[in-house]
Amino acid sequence: MFTEAMTPTLLYVGALLLSALAGIGLALLLLLKAAPVPGARLLALFLTGVAVWSGGQALPPLFGPASDGVVGNLLALAPLPSAVFVHLVLAFVRCGATGPLVRVAYGLAVAATMLGLIVDPGQVVAWRDFRGVFIPSAAGWVVISVCGFLSVVGHLRLFKGWLDLTGLRRRQAAAICCSSLIGLVSLTGFAFAPLGIDVYPWPMLGLPLYSVALVYGILRYQLMDVNLWARRMLVWLLLMGLMAAAATLVMALPLAAGTPFAGLETWLLMTAVTFITLAIWKPLRFIADRLVFPGGEVSAADLGSWREALAGPADWPALLDRASALIGGRLGLPVAVRRAEADGPVPALALSRDVRGWCCDLVGWDDAPPGPRHAAGLFAGCLAEAAGRLDRAEALARAERERQREARLAELGQLAATVAHDLRNPLNIITMAATGAPAEVRAEIAEQVGRMEMLVRDVMDYAGTARLEPNTLPVADAVALALSGLPGLKVETDIDPELAVQADPRRLRQVLVNLLENAAAHGKRLAVMAERVRNDVRIHVCDDGPGVPPDIRDRLFQPFVSRRPGGTGLGLAIVARIMEAHGGTVALGDRSGWSTCLTLTFPDRVENRA
Repeated sequence: MFTEAMTPTLLYVGALLLSALAGIGLALLLLLKAAPVPGARLLALFLTGVAVWSGGQALPPLFGPASDGVVGNLLALAPLPSAVFVHLVLAFVRCGATGPLVRVAYGLAVAATMLGLIVDPGQVVAWRDFRGVFIPSAAGWVVISVCGFLSVVGHLRLFKGWLDLTGLRRRQAAAICCSSLIGLVSLTGFAFAPLGIDVYPWPMLGLPLYSVALVYGILRYQLMDVNLWARRMLVWLLLMGLMAAAATLVMALPLAAGTPFAGLETWLLMTAVTFITLAIWKPLRFIADRLVFPGGEVSAADLGSWREALAGPADWPALLDRASALIGGRLGLPVAVRRAEADGPVPALALSRDVRGWCCDLVGWDDAPPGPRHAAGLFAGCLAEAAGRLDRAEALARAERERQREARLAELGQLAATVAHDLRNPLNIITMAATGAPAEVRAEIAEQVGRMEMLVRDVMDYAGTARLEPNTLPVADAVALALSGLPGLKVETDIDPELAVQADPRRLRQVLVNLLENAAAHGKRLAVMAERVRNDVRIHVCDDGPGVPPDIRDRLFQPFVSRRPGGTGLGLAIVARIMEAHGGTVALGDRSGWSTCLTLTFPDRVENRA
């Protein structure tokens, strides 16, 4: 039979059982909904340990000394969740890495557990209105001390991490510390009986909040479901609070007037209060949305400030970072802003481009409350406008750079033509003037004149307009034609006879000759291989030479960066220019067995891009 004297015990037991249920429920939520979140499994294991311990502490008030053995064993196992907490903290602070401290923590926890299982850790005795509470023995206090020591170590490392971390992880570390403060205050209630403090252990009534605060603090910024559960819980708490206040008021007013209501009148009034409370469900949900998901109201001034802020960035990384900071700060949770083709966390704003222009889609917002989703949608519109402006600005900048480049190349071509004309006449005069010189002098002059003529020719090739007359050419025939102009050069080939490219025959021969001469100058073993990759044809020219020095790999195809013995330094730059005119590319590749491979990539169709 329920009596008023049993109320303190029921509150005590109810808080412990609620804490156990909260721990198990949150652990299941983590495993089902948040398994990809780093540390979720460790957190679920820790919450399970807290739940088992909380449920065990509810046994003495219910069953008295009969629960002595079970509660003692559960106390002996208490260091294990503490070691898991240290593991969780280190994995969180160090982004998954742990180290020897975790092994030490588990070793210490196992040793304390073995002590508690071998030596009696304490006993259950009656205290105040409780049928029993657990009083630790000397061995029990050692076990409790180990739990406290591991907790202190974990929190000290967490505090140091909080000083070092930034952004989201810093907020999560602060949330763990705040939830731990709730847990510490709650756990002081269990020390009242062992320390002889004859006061009701009211602090432990807040223990159910510990697990909820811990999970919410960590996952609020990473899992939308956690925010949704927080909103539902807040709505129900507000609703229950209003109902309790209304019921108290209904019962108090008649008593104050000295004419208490009869049973039927009380029932009718309570029913009316219930309907009134349910009628304000939507306003309560609106309040909860504003508390859990702030920032849903958007004004014209907000839109103007967003547009102004998003107009500043001059490149894509800066725009994405600025947008993420703006919407994340507005809604109170991090929002990933990325290009649509990239994967990442949710919720997110994904920018994409189609025939109609730039658009921004909401990813992972299906279950979000209307307010934040509305704000994110309006912000997405501003972001799409900013993306369009940035895209147009980049297009104009590219066009201007291309115009300036073409202008410089045209000037260089005119200069090269002038230089070629002005140099060839003196070179011819020098050659004729040397006819009477000794043979070795004539040979030296001829060699140097030849080098100067080659330099003039290469400069004109690089600076000139690469007009194309593309035809369908079998790759094997193009390679054979290039090798015909390089007598004595031994080259391994691996080319499908059916493989063909769209290219200008004369220009393709020039490209292959340049690459083969460059390879022969650096290596003794040469190879030409060709393959089809999706819709492209790739030709690889490889050698076994010393390889390309790291300091010039990024500038290999610029003029005068790489120069083979006897070369002008323009060979690879001319190759890049010709491939660009074909709409293709030349790049430094990597193939097994070869130190250097230059890869030509030809598209299906060639448009004259000169």
